Amino acid sequence: MFGFGKKAKKPDGIDILIIKADEAKNRNIYQVAFPSLVANDILSMLQKLEKSKLNTQNVLGEIGGFRIVTHLEALTGYDVLDDADIEAHPVQIQDFANMLLRRLEALDENGNLGDSEDLAFIMGELTMLRDGSFVPQT
Repeated sequence: MFGFGKKAKKPDGIDILIIKADEAKNRNIYQVAFPSLVANDILSMLQKLEKSKLNTQNVLGEIGGFRIVTHLEALTGYDVLDDADIEAHPVQIQDFANMLLRRLEALDENGNLGDSEDLAFIMGELTMLRDGSFVPQT
């Protein structure tokens, strides 16, 4: 009715996840942007993290307890209309992954995380995202 139907995936488009962190003090909404080409892999990894027992403020800090609320697919562009609002600006997936990974690495170095397959998987995926080996370079 309003053009919200499924459209063909554009491999050169941009996907954005809208993520809410209700308990955060500084920023409640994160818009995480990444190439549509790798959307399924990124979405499934973040959904796994969302459902894991690592998704707490004790582990992830400010973003702990996050929820993925919307997935915008194959965008050809976006406009930020309120430059003064930090929540209006999308965060690149490399920066988002780096933020999560820094927190997990610090806890891991202090021995506060223990070992689990979920943790190893998520840290590996976040490392690839941060380093750019997961996302094709344009």
